[in-house]
Amino acid sequence: MSFDSVAFLIFFLVCWLIYGRLPSERGRRRFLVGAGFFFYGFWDYRYTALMGFVIGVAFLAGRVIAAAQTERRRRVALAVAVTSPLCVLGWFKYAGFAAASAQGVASALGLPLRIPAVDILLPVGISFYTFHAISYVTDVYRRKVPAETSAASVALYICFFPQLIAGPIVRATHFLPQIPVARVPLVPDLIEGLRTFLLGFLFKTVIADNMAAIADPVFTTPQDWDCLGLWTGAIAYHAQIYFDFAGYSLMAIGCAAWFGYRFPANFNHPYIACSVTEFWRRWHISLSTWLRDYLYIPLGGNRLGPLRRYAALLLVMVLGGLWHGASWNFVLWGTMHGCALVVHKLWSDRKGESAPGYDVPLAIAAGWLITQTWVLLAWVWFRAPDSGKALVILEGLLGTEAGRPETYPIGILLAVLAPLALDMWTGWRRAVSPRLTLPGWAWGAGVGAMTALALWLKPLNEAPFIYFQF
Repeated sequence: MSFDSVAFLIFFLVCWLIYGRLPSERGRRRFLVGAGFFFYGFWDYRYTALMGFVIGVAFLAGRVIAAAQTERRRRVALAVAVTSPLCVLGWFKYAGFAAASAQGVASALGLPLRIPAVDILLPVGISFYTFHAISYVTDVYRRKVPAETSAASVALYICFFPQLIAGPIVRATHFLPQIPVARVPLVPDLIEGLRTFLLGFLFKTVIADNMAAIADPVFTTPQDWDCLGLWTGAIAYHAQIYFDFAGYSLMAIGCAAWFGYRFPANFNHPYIACSVTEFWRRWHISLSTWLRDYLYIPLGGNRLGPLRRYAALLLVMVLGGLWHGASWNFVLWGTMHGCALVVHKLWSDRKGESAPGYDVPLAIAAGWLITQTWVLLAWVWFRAPDSGKALVILEGLLGTEAGRPETYPIGILLAVLAPLALDMWTGWRRAVSPRLTLPGWAWGAGVGAMTALALWLKPLNEAPFIYFQF
């Protein structure tokens, strides 16, 4: 039940109409929990029990941590609560990868081992609701949020359907206080939620899906494309993954607003970033801050000296790459970003953020070009189906390869660059001037124009949301 499907539209409207007629907060909360389980079960009802297990562990662990009389008991309860969902995630997401990697190592060493292949269907959204559960029990342990006495509240936090499948990863400290006061919002809030949803719908259906039609053939058979075609396909994916995931996040934020819940922004024009550090402050903000607060800081963060800091940065990004998928390509993607973060931190520690020349336009332009080129090259590993095809693309990007039969005309490349340029211009404008305010009729006209444009340019062949696979 994808956000851009008719089935979801019907489901959403029915849920909203029923939600608005429930008289009590308790009834609304339980109804949204049921809607979340129905939404999740629409893909495969068998995995609702798995999500229920993760919710149950989180709720019980929170109660145990709150009632524990000693720090040792609190730590044991936290360890059980964190390792239980991670074991579930590890089995379903990484068992096959581990078995295949072990078999590859055995074969390379000439060992006569035959490790059985593990083929497990990955439950949709498991990475996201696992992170929500870990966030809750960790914040209870850190006393940032009180342990919930209602299992329904914990369940709603973890399985609220707008953010269930692909985020954003909303913190317990942000979500749980909203539950008792959430109501059907007023008309201005509904209009803002609709506008946000439609902007995300436009990002996904008009831009991302059309970019997929350009990128997919290149990544499927990269050996057939010349240098221009490879650059066009790589830049198209550069645009696709941003508009796809930013579009989903906007649609989730808009849906949540119609039920009276506010989600923080998940993207802030990441392609205007002039360093990889800035890129991760703007890209998938809910994940980058989660990794910072629940992994980087516990590993030592900035407290234990520069070497420990650089090692923690690299390890966090490698694990962040592995979180995205059970593949060495994702590990390499995370490693590339980790190395870039370490290099930027070394440069910043040596020169200082306000060093002479740092704010010179030429230095800013050079930083932007280096950062975005590195990000684009890393996306090749993220998207390529295997390392062999990734290497073919990277080699082709550096050469002419004029003899290959397939290419894209320069007009296609310009069409790919246009939405990226518009988004970057918007980001730069917002960075130097306050956001423009428009009257209600202008917003209404914009919503209508966005809807018409989306329906007109929406491709017949829809591409699934990229982050559903994670």
